Amino acid sequence: MKQVSEKPNMSLQEAEQHYQSSSENYDVDSGESHLAYYRDNHPANYQVLLDSV
Repeated sequence: MKQVSEKPNMSLQEAEQHYQSSSENYDVDSGESHLAYYRDNHPANYQVLLDSV
């Protein structure tokens, strides 16, 4: 996983909305979970979601 060095300028609500909309670009046949796809392709936004848990 990529390290996120700077704090993203995104609210939790924006990160959740972006996560939901990213499913349009996610290929179910890839064998990778959407969360893993999101973590690898959008690490700063993923960090916002992770910090809220």
